[in-house]
Amino acid sequence: MPEANRLLVVFLVVAATATSGAWPAELATIRTDDLRLVYRDPLQTFLAPYAAQCFENSMEFQREVFGWEPSAPVTVLLNDYSDGGNASALGVPRNILLLETSPVGVNFETVTTNERLNWLFNHELVHIATVDRAAGRDRFFRKAMAGKVTPVSEQPGTILWFYLTSPRDAAPRWYHEGIAVFAETWMSGGVGRAQGAWDEMVFRSMVRDDARFHDPLSLVAEGTKTVFQVEVNSYLYGTRFMTWLAATYSPDDVVRWVAREDGSKAYYAARFEEVFGKRLKDAWADWIAWEREFQAANLAAIEEFPLTAARDLSDRALGSVSRAALDEDRGRMYAALHYPGKVAHIASIALDDGTIEPIVEVKDPVLFTVTSLAWDPERRKLFYTTDNREYRDIRELDPDTGESRTLLKDARIGDLAFDRSTGDLWG
Repeated sequence: MPEANRLLVVFLVVAATATSGAWPAELATIRTDDLRLVYRDPLQTFLAPYAAQCFENSMEFQREVFGWEPSAPVTVLLNDYSDGGNASALGVPRNILLLETSPVGVNFETVTTNERLNWLFNHELVHIATVDRAAGRDRFFRKAMAGKVTPVSEQPGTILWFYLTSPRDAAPRWYHEGIAVFAETWMSGGVGRAQGAWDEMVFRSMVRDDARFHDPLSLVAEGTKTVFQVEVNSYLYGTRFMTWLAATYSPDDVVRWVAREDGSKAYYAARFEEVFGKRLKDAWADWIAWEREFQAANLAAIEEFPLTAARDLSDRALGSVSRAALDEDRGRMYAALHYPGKVAHIASIALDDGTIEPIVEVKDPVLFTVTSLAWDPERRKLFYTTDNREYRDIRELDPDTGESRTLLKDARIGDLAFDRSTGDLWG
């Protein structure tokens, strides 16, 4: 579902359920000059003032660095519909931020935060700031069109008005996510994905494996559409490119590129050439050449020391893999796998020859770790979670028969661990 439509549906659902009495709560608001925070009272009342303060703290940065004065207050909806924190932001046609307050997944350091609400506001407000800030021409057309125009597929002419009122929204996903991740790390004093271990590992592995690096066109044409992790490459490439630009030129130059200043080129690629004095694709090629040299030096440094001997269990990549459980009696390993062309599932992997046998499908896996997995060797039971992006179901699985049953439904429990001394499952 398009982001604008998804947010609209959420707002309508919240309004309908709140007025119908389905929840023992009412919608309440906190308002400032720049904020309209909507939350459920009394369920989220304890959190609302802190969320508002995080918003205001981030707004100071957006004003100082990006020169953003909101065209209208930002409507923020505090949400609590899942067991995984996330957020979505829109700058067109209005400034809207939908924030899921649940804890975020930090497995493998794919996300590094100092505090999740602070981090989410820092990231999402960059999206709105870089889209909502307007130059003189943009302000003229916004006035003429009574606001920012959303493109509608049934009316192709709206694309023109969309571009004339919000030209910087007409940029690829890697551009938007790259500057947001770069700025979130900046705002957190260096704690963030721009300096995270996961991103570094990905590019080092690509150099080690002599993998193909996408250019800006192939990244949006196939680099985010043919991979099972969907838009992850937008974050990886965009963040790494923005960070390289800041290190090679300066953070001020990066800000000048993305901030829509009076007199600046409207199109993001034309503005890039205006700021950096070269075409975007040429700078991208310079970054890739630097990345290969930088990571090759890192790999050479690692190889100066002896490595622990290892043997691959599988002769092919297994995609996202959960925490694994060892079955010493059967000589097998159990793990949840998620890779292209196959529904996410728990599999049995033979330790001697790497044979993989699917056991049961995992409904609604998470992106990097698929599911929470735990193993009881005495009773020979596996425990795992489904509906991982909503309220989770906890299930018990017999790996020998493939039979599974639900232990808890719609629970807010993850990161399972089994205590062999007591026979208790923890999460």
